[in-house]
Amino acid sequence: MVEGGTLVIGNPRAGKGTVRRRWEDLLERLERSGLQPTGELTDRPGHAAELADKARSDRRAMVVAVGGDGTVHEVVNGLLTQGTEERVPVLGVIPAGSGCDYARSFSLPSDLDAAAACLSSPRAPRVVDVGEVRCQGIDGERRRLFANVAEVGIGADVAYRASRLPRECGPARYVGGFALTLPRHRPTDARVVATTDHYRGRLTNLVVAIGQYFGAGMHIAPAADLSDGEFDVQVQFGSKLDYALSMPKLFRGTHLPHPRVLEWRAGTVEVSCDPAARLEADGELLGTTPASFRILPGALRVKI
Repeated sequence: MVEGGTLVIGNPRAGKGTVRRRWEDLLERLERSGLQPTGELTDRPGHAAELADKARSDRRAMVVAVGGDGTVHEVVNGLLTQGTEERVPVLGVIPAGSGCDYARSFSLPSDLDAAAACLSSPRAPRVVDVGEVRCQGIDGERRRLFANVAEVGIGADVAYRASRLPRECGPARYVGGFALTLPRHRPTDARVVATTDHYRGRLTNLVVAIGQYFGAGMHIAPAADLSDGEFDVQVQFGSKLDYALSMPKLFRGTHLPHPRVLEWRAGTVEVSCDPAARLEADGELLGTTPASFRILPGALRVKI
């Protein structure tokens, strides 16, 4: 059993292969900072979650995710696979993917020296919330955790399109995915029930946010607080023109308030759609509706 120390989990394809090329340099810098790092590059989907799960069993002090939001998503699911009853290693993040919006909410540095200094600083980690989602997968109900933002509707369709564009496009994949999705998108009839609010009618997109950013820098939930024990929920029922006009405002966080967006704060959210709608969380396609969301207050500690 390994006690203490830091496990560094990297996605070798992140940053157009930058993580693989600079891997040894990164580990050396972290070692010089006093973190006692052990490095593992992932080689398949789900590998980061497996490594993070083992790191918890090995009682590692910290697990560092090097990559984008997908890498963070897997690591968080691995760290919390057994729940939060036992002590969970601190999560560190070095943003290196086409989009690492979770790191953006903390203003975490991508420069290696600055990242090493941040991870080795004596500052106490920040206690933050995590979301749990249950939705319909290929083989029935699926449970998954998410760290940042989940969506039902056009946002998930955009993630689906973007995932099929060349990785070399970088952050532009999200804008390209939006441009390809919007012309053919059709709203769904939905019922959304939150802790103290409800909505029934046309739904273009449902946003369930813990962090403030998604889609490679879009400031989707400018008032979200990662530690307040509630989701920032947006029920969007606007037209295609509304979405086209709002795109520039999304990056500035000035798209709200909007007459065709309901804003709620809630600890639980349930949604059903006719026809069923896609669902994504942290940029990962998870399944379809019906789905339910639940906040897990203070489930994770993040080194900032």
